[in-house]
Amino acid sequence: MSEKDADRANEMSGMAGTVVQAGSIAGGIHLHPAPPMPFSPPHELPPDVHAFTDRVEQLEQLDLLLAGSDPVASTAAVVISAVSGTPGVGKTAFAIHWAHRVSGRFPDGQLYVNLRGFGPHTPVPVTEALGGFLRSLGLSNEEIPSDIDERAARFRSLVAGRRMLIVLDNAAGPEQVRPLLPGTSSCVVLVTSRSALQGLVSRDGARRVNLDLLPDVQATALLRMLIGPRVDAEPDAVAMLVQECGRLPLALRIAADLAAMNPDVTLAELAGDLEDEQERLAALDAGDDPITAVRAVFSWSYRNLPDAQARAFRLLGLHPGRDFEPASAAALLDTTVLRARRLLDALVRAHLVERTRTGRYQMHDLIRVYAADLAKNEEPATEQEAARRRLFDFFLATASVAMDILYPQERDRRPRVPTEGSAPLVDDIEAARWLDAERAALLAMAAHTSHSSWAIFTIALSTVVYRFLDSHGYFDDAVILHTAAVAAGQQRNEPVAVGRALHNLGSVYQRLGRYQDAVAYLEQSLAATREVGQPMVEAFALSDLGLVLMLLGRNDEALLNLSAALRLFQQEGDLTGQGQVLNNMGLVLGRLDRHDEAADHIEQALSVFRATNDGPRTGYALNDIGVVLQRLGRYSEALAHHDEALGFAHKTTDRALAAAALNGIGNTNRLLHQQETVLDLHEQALTIAQQIGDRYEEAQALEGLAAMHRDLGNIRDARDHWRRAREIYAELGSPEVEQVDRLLNETPD
Repeated sequence: MSEKDADRANEMSGMAGTVVQAGSIAGGIHLHPAPPMPFSPPHELPPDVHAFTDRVEQLEQLDLLLAGSDPVASTAAVVISAVSGTPGVGKTAFAIHWAHRVSGRFPDGQLYVNLRGFGPHTPVPVTEALGGFLRSLGLSNEEIPSDIDERAARFRSLVAGRRMLIVLDNAAGPEQVRPLLPGTSSCVVLVTSRSALQGLVSRDGARRVNLDLLPDVQATALLRMLIGPRVDAEPDAVAMLVQECGRLPLALRIAADLAAMNPDVTLAELAGDLEDEQERLAALDAGDDPITAVRAVFSWSYRNLPDAQARAFRLLGLHPGRDFEPASAAALLDTTVLRARRLLDALVRAHLVERTRTGRYQMHDLIRVYAADLAKNEEPATEQEAARRRLFDFFLATASVAMDILYPQERDRRPRVPTEGSAPLVDDIEAARWLDAERAALLAMAAHTSHSSWAIFTIALSTVVYRFLDSHGYFDDAVILHTAAVAAGQQRNEPVAVGRALHNLGSVYQRLGRYQDAVAYLEQSLAATREVGQPMVEAFALSDLGLVLMLLGRNDEALLNLSAALRLFQQEGDLTGQGQVLNNMGLVLGRLDRHDEAADHIEQALSVFRATNDGPRTGYALNDIGVVLQRLGRYSEALAHHDEALGFAHKTTDRALAAAALNGIGNTNRLLHQQETVLDLHEQALTIAQQIGDRYEEAQALEGLAAMHRDLGNIRDARDHWRRAREIYAELGSPEVEQVDRLLNETPD
C-alpha cells in the first residue's frame, strides 16, 4: 500500500467483522469479536399527498399485483409496476399514496429516489442512485464500489430476502431502471415515468398502470376537498375551472389554493381570470403545447404573488441544483437567510415550491422550467447575471471555508477565494455535511459555467474540492468535475488550469485502478504545465506519475520522476509534498531490494508528517516502514510499526490504512510463527478492502491468506487464494503477477 493512499481520509465508524485493537508487542494483537451491526430499515417515502382522490381502479390493480407477489419464494421474479401518464397527471402522488397504504407490508423498509428522468436537469446517473440506496442500506461511502456493475450486484445482495418496497420516481426509461432492480421477489418495485416504459414491460415483466386525466366528477371532488362547500354553491364555475385546469391534479391543486387564499372572490371570477390567462398564453405561444392548461395555472398563480415572492420565484428558476437550502437561495435572491426562508415557505404555501423530507426545497420539474422562462423573459439580463454571480460566489466561498476546516495543512495548495458571504461552518462535521449536501449543486454549477464566460468557477472548484472528493470516495463525481475543468481551462486558454485539472483526473484514475489512463492524463498534465513554467503543478504530476509507474513495475522511471518532483517541492518549500515523495521513493527502493535506503527515505517522510501533525500520512509511513523492516528480517520492530499504524487508522477513521495495517500485522505474525491470529487478520483486511474498493490491498490480503494456508499444509486453499490474487493483479497491470506465478509453480497440488 502506497503512501498516496494516506489521502483517503475515510469516515470509519468501526472495522468490519472482528475488531483489532492495538496491543503490546510482547502480547501481540488482541482480537475482540465485533457486535453485529443492527439493520435499521429505511423509510424514505415522501409525505403522502393531502386530499388524494379517485384512482380506485388503478389502486386496485396495484393491490392485486401485491397480493400475487410471493415474499418467500426468493428465486421468483421480482414484481414491477410501471405507472405512466402525461406530465401533471399525478403519477408521483399516486405512487406515494399507494406506497404509504401498503408500507406495513414491507417491514424491512421502503426506498425512494427521484430519478429526474424528465425536467430541466440531467437525469440522475444510475451510479449515483445506486450509491444512495447503498448508503440507505447501511454502507458508508468508503464501502460503496466505484464500478456500476459492482454497485448493482451489492445492492441486489443487500436486498435479497428482505421484504422491501422500492419506488423509482420519474424514470427516463428502462435503461435507467434496470440496474436498480432487485433480483428476488421479496421486493416490490414501483416505477413512474412519462414514458410508456415498453421495454420494461416486454423484457422485464413489468405490469403497466396508466393514469389518465381525472374524470369530471373526481376532479370536482378534489376541488371540494381542497376548497370546501363553495364548490357546491357555484357548480358552473367549478365545471369551468375543471376544464381550464385540463383535469390535471397538479393544476387543480394550485387553482384550489388560489381560491382558498381569496375567499372573498367568487369561483366564477377566478375561472374568468384563468380563462383570460389561457388566452394570453395562447397568443404568446405559436406552438402546440400539450400542457397549456398547467402553464396557464402556473401563470395565474404566479401573477397573484406579491412582488417579492414573484421575484424570488423567477430567480429560483436560475438555481442549478436539483434542490436547495435557504442559504444558497439567500445568495441568489440577495437577501438574508431568514428572509429567504420566509419567501420559500410562502412559495410552498402557493404550491410552487415543495419542502423535501430532509428540510431542503425543490420545484416540480414543470414549475422549474416555467420559472426559468419567466426569469429569462422578465428579469433584465444584468440582474440574471448578478444573481448567478452571487450564487456561484456563495458556493465557491463556502466550499473553500469547508475545505480549510477539513484540511488546513493544505490551504496553500488551493486557490485563495474571498470567503465573505459564505455559510457559517464551525467544525469538521458541519463542513463535511455541507459539502456532501451541496455536492450535486456544485457539479451542476461546474457544468453550467464550464463553457461560459464564468468558466473560472469550474476551474477553481476543481482545485478547491479535489481532496474532499478523493478522500470520501466520490470518484465518479471527481471525474465529471475535473473533466469539466479541463474543458474550462482550454476555453480560457489557461495551460496552468488545464494542467492542474489533468493532474486531478490522473490522480482519480489511479485511485480507480486504471493505471494506463492515469499515466496518460499525468503526462498530458506535465506537457501543459512545463510550457508555462508552473513548478508546483509540475511537481504534483511528477509525484503521482512516479507512484503509478511504480504500481506498473516501471521502478527506474518511477525514481526519476519522484526525484524530479522532490527537487521541485524543495524549491517551493512544500513540506507535505516532500514527505509524500520521500515516502513513495522509499516504496520504490524497497521494490528494488534496496531496503536500507528505503527505510531511510520513509523515516525522513515520517519525521515530516509528525512535524506537520499529518495523522493519516503518519499512519501510512509507519506501515510502510513496517513492510521494509519485514524484508530486513527485523520482525519485532516491523510489528511495532504496523501496530502503531493500526492505532492511527482508528484515530483518523481511515479504512484503507486499517486494511494495510491488518495485512502488515498478519504477515509479520506469520513470520514470527504467531499463527493463531494470522487468518483472522487477513480476513478482516480482505473484508475492509472489498468494502472500500481497494483492489490492491484486496490482493495483498489474499496473498497473506494463501501464505498462511501453505504453512498450515492447506495447499488447495493456498492455491485458490493465490489464483484470486493473481486475477486482481492482472486486472491492475501490476508486476506482482510474476511473483504469484512463481509461488503457484513452487506449490503444486
